[in-house]
Amino acid sequence: MNYDNEIKLAKEKDAIKSGDIFDFRETPFEDLCTDYYKFCRQHLNDNIEIYNIEPTVFVYTGFYDSNACAQYKNDAFSIQINVGLIKKCQDNYLQNKEFDEYLEKHHSDIIKHFDNPITGLAFQIATQFTYYHEFAHLIQFEKKRENISLQERFVETSTYDQVKQHMETNADTLASIAIASHIQQYIKKSFGDNISEENVELTIIILCSCLLNHIANFYEDLPNIYYKEHKHPHPFLRLFTVNLNIINYLNQSEFFKKMGIDININKVFKSVLDFYEELEKNKIFETKITETMTNASKQQKEIVQYMGDLIQYDVQDYNDAVEQWNKHFA
Repeated sequence: MNYDNEIKLAKEKDAIKSGDIFDFRETPFEDLCTDYYKFCRQHLNDNIEIYNIEPTVFVYTGFYDSNACAQYKNDAFSIQINVGLIKKCQDNYLQNKEFDEYLEKHHSDIIKHFDNPITGLAFQIATQFTYYHEFAHLIQFEKKRENISLQERFVETSTYDQVKQHMETNADTLASIAIASHIQQYIKKSFGDNISEENVELTIIILCSCLLNHIANFYEDLPNIYYKEHKHPHPFLRLFTVNLNIINYLNQSEFFKKMGIDININKVFKSVLDFYEELEKNKIFETKITETMTNASKQQKEIVQYMGDLIQYDVQDYNDAVEQWNKHFA
């Protein structure tokens, strides 16, 4: 793993403008970017041949908006992470001491088992979710292999595109499965013989709330729920799908079944939203999920119908990333 090689390949393949490439070394982001790069590059190295996505470049870009991009261009796949995403997650989680203090005050019996502060775990889950989402796009692109680029962040000027909304939802689903697997591993590691239904559910609720915040931050006008607009589904629809996928995956876990732990999907999902509302009230997170939920409660049928249609939409030109994942790991 050598970032110089990433820069060299990116330039050789003209995958990204040379002036846009961000060299994180000897910058304030060096440690965070190094660790994240190693995580992502290792996963790519392990999966490039499996999914036939070689060569794949992983680079940081010098843009300070919180965003990421997956691309196929000039016979090369690439994942491009804005340094702004790292900074946003650093500010929002690693430096959010109020979050650590809140959990220490209200849930010390649970977090005492964690080997990292919740702020560190939140940073990991947010950035890893973004990586897996972009990785899913590369799997999708492999079938058509025509120049295409998809950004993570909502773009207000974009026109409605059902194919790309489906691809975003499909990428969210794969990322949810990957994150759910990490959450299960972390629970096993953290609690050992002290595992119980209560501490399993609360851990899921806390970590899903962090992910909810991460997704909510990709769109400023959160309470304004839309459907057939733009290239990205509305963030509430995204978090609705993501959290349900994570909880459903863990509900079906053979490990938890063997431990006699029953994860009630509806109960835990509602608890995630309730817990997040509490975090907003305590100014831990500065989003508008409470107002958004009020609007969403009036559109439940529309949300379920639209997301069902979007998930089932038959896209011919691109791979189904979840289907490809299941072929190799289910």
